Amino acid sequence: MPEFPIATLPELSFDTTANYLIKKRYNHTKLLGILMHLPDLDLLQTFLIVAEHQSISQAAHALDLTQPAVTKKIKRLEASLQVPLIDRNARPLQLTEAGLILRDRAPGLLTDACRLAEDIRAMSRSGLPLLRIGMGDSLSEILGAEFIGALQSYAHVVELKSGISPWLETAFRARHFDLAVDNPPFSETQHIDMQLLAHDPFVIALPNAMADKPLSEILKTENYVGYGRSSKFGAYCTQMIAQMGVQRPTRFNFDSTQSLLRFVQAGYGWAVTSAFCLLQSPAALSGITILPCPDSAPRDFYLLNRKGEHEALAGQAAQKFKDVFNQLVDGPWKQIAPETAQMIRAANPKRGGPRVSSL
Repeated sequence: MPEFPIATLPELSFDTTANYLIKKRYNHTKLLGILMHLPDLDLLQTFLIVAEHQSISQAAHALDLTQPAVTKKIKRLEASLQVPLIDRNARPLQLTEAGLILRDRAPGLLTDACRLAEDIRAMSRSGLPLLRIGMGDSLSEILGAEFIGALQSYAHVVELKSGISPWLETAFRARHFDLAVDNPPFSETQHIDMQLLAHDPFVIALPNAMADKPLSEILKTENYVGYGRSSKFGAYCTQMIAQMGVQRPTRFNFDSTQSLLRFVQAGYGWAVTSAFCLLQSPAALSGITILPCPDSAPRDFYLLNRKGEHEALAGQAAQKFKDVFNQLVDGPWKQIAPETAQMIRAANPKRGGPRVSSL
């Protein structure tokens, strides 16, 4: 059987490699043997995460694996290709010449493999066996169930996992999800399609006892209650507070909106949060005055899919999300928190189909 080192097949994908070999008149037995020697896709994905982080330990954390497990996968891939991919004497971790070639070409191979799987599944009327979706906590708690319910016809099992950024983006890029709903900033968008879903306006929440004071006086004299900086949202709120001219540090930080709002409700200070976050704890809104956050852009949520993967499904899922979102804004949300729903509707006037972004 002829050997085909990876460096001798420039710009060839899984499908084009097969076509190339067929055109060279290799019989089916030889072709099957060559294709069976292509690298394990799971090993390739692990290698790409290691290459991205330039660290076995960080890659293990991103993949939710132990370091020995990741090291074992890299060694298996090297044994399969019969070439070292990592220079183990370099610090930080460096790729060999073969490793650099594989890093550049492996994403195309993974994309082609996923397209092949999607094409095969599309031949079945029953849809995907499993659809995995990642979503931030603030959204999953207020519309996750409705969104998943709207997607039930697209797969036998629809799985929703929620968390906070940047964990959500890391998990999506590690292929723990097929689709994700998240908000910028993103660390990398070259290989991701983004469809705008909704705007989440920022607001100021303050106890009713402060409602008669000018906002400028409140910002100067009253304590503010903050979110921790471990999430993108918490860091963004902290930045916005600084932009409003508040320089003193907060005395109170919380990692949940419910606890934060109850603290505001008790009169200990004011806070910057978002309209979506308010809907997580409607019971805590009594005794609280809500004001639009001055000079602030809303938080934008996007549906993410990897380029070349689940593209048609992503468009359908984006429209389902908008349908569910509009029904909730004009229905249940309007009933339980009319002022908040009005702010959300003002930031999200009804419009046409989803818009694709390539930020």
